[in-house]
Amino acid sequence: MTEHWFLAAMLALVGLEVVVLGYITYRIHRILERVEAVGAATFLEVRKVLNQPR
Repeated sequence: MTEHWFLAAMLALVGLEVVVLGYITYRIHRILERVEAVGAATFLEVRKVLNQPR
């Protein structure tokens, strides 16, 4: 294998790693947004229930 092909293969590998890590980061970001939305909705519902006169 020549040095040129080796460097090209390593560059392709790094590119693939960047794509995979970017996708994983995107998925984690989306999951955290959903968790934040559920937490905010729960907080608002709890606050509404606790503020009701008994």
